[in-house]
Amino acid sequence: MTTDNQLDGISRPYRVTCPDGIGLRLEDGKRILEQIQRVILYDQVDEIIRESRVCPDCASVRAIHDYRTRDLDTLFGRVRVKAARMRRCSCDARSAAMPGGPISPLAYFFPDRATPELQRLHADLGSRHTFREAARLMKSFLPCHPPHHTTVRDRLGRVATGLEKSRRASGDPVEAPPKGGLTVFLDGAHIRCRPEYQQRHLDLVVGKIESRNMCRRFGLVANATASPSSRMREELSDYGWKPGRLLTVISDGELALPNLIRNAVGGDGQVKHILDWWHISMRIQHIEAAVQGLVQTPGFTGVPVLFQRPAKSLRWRLWHGRARVAETYLKALMHDCVGLGEEPLAVRTAAARVQARCETLYTYLANNMEALVDYGRRYRNGLPISSSRAEGSVDDIANARMGKRRRMRWSPKGAHRVAVTRAAVLDGRLTVANRKRPA
Repeated sequence: MTTDNQLDGISRPYRVTCPDGIGLRLEDGKRILEQIQRVILYDQVDEIIRESRVCPDCASVRAIHDYRTRDLDTLFGRVRVKAARMRRCSCDARSAAMPGGPISPLAYFFPDRATPELQRLHADLGSRHTFREAARLMKSFLPCHPPHHTTVRDRLGRVATGLEKSRRASGDPVEAPPKGGLTVFLDGAHIRCRPEYQQRHLDLVVGKIESRNMCRRFGLVANATASPSSRMREELSDYGWKPGRLLTVISDGELALPNLIRNAVGGDGQVKHILDWWHISMRIQHIEAAVQGLVQTPGFTGVPVLFQRPAKSLRWRLWHGRARVAETYLKALMHDCVGLGEEPLAVRTAAARVQARCETLYTYLANNMEALVDYGRRYRNGLPISSSRAEGSVDDIANARMGKRRRMRWSPKGAHRVAVTRAAVLDGRLTVANRKRPA
């Protein structure tokens, strides 16, 4: 270690300092960490250069071409180092047939001129806060070079691209294959789109893939990828899905969500779609409230039990998987509402409200008849019946970072990158693993 790498000392006697100078201040800590980082990085760069001079193929010593200065951004400051470039070894075929120029080991380790930990922190903060706020936080608490908000955005994009490229192929073995069946919870969110794309909103698909002892969040924007189904297949394969394995999909009545999984699986597996119970229950509750308002309307001359009993039995019928019987009750309830055509205006208005809500539920059930199951049996067996996990992912991934209160407009690629990175941050998959070796 040279004398230029010595650390500065701090002397602040208590008798001559004000109360604000008690202890180690933030600026003192920044300065000390920056100096320690410089000392450690100088030694590591020297070690990288020494090891890189030995050719890994023929073990001969490479000649140094020249030295160039390079600024490296780290978590504890920007450090200017003296990086050596080496000539290619004679065993390298490119040195004669196709000259490739000198080799820079430091550029191999730090292609972005930043440490992986700094890139990870930029991506982490950029997925939790606005890019400007992330840059301000790093400037306030760390001795790193003050980043620009576009730097935070670009590095988050590179991290998101690296996360997608690092997914294992579907045929590769999984270290810990999940036990039991796989359940995919799906939901969608609308985020504001930038005006140059000539559309008001972007469709963001978010959800969770769960098994008995594992879970994984995901998010994607269909407009940002050429093949959303292929991207979804990569997510499933990365979690441990194998062709031929059954997938259970729980979502609301949006047909595009289960179709995304069907297209991703193709003919390699079976997809069982289950309609979310919460959406059914809310529509039943609307009918019950409308019927209660009808029978309590002044001037109502009908028999209350003829309206209240069918409305109360709808929930029980659908809960036990008797969808056809529930449709019959809905038809009878709508027919009884039509029979109130001679009643006073207030009664006819309340009856029209009941009829409209019954038609809404009837259409909803008819369009999703194949996705209706015996919810009571699944609930007693401890199986999920609601897409609440996907709705929680909407809050965590979309609303918390890209919601309307943020007042931001997004491009498809930018929204997709933030969704991918934020899902990795929430799952704890955004880790630093730089195991590169010099060429």
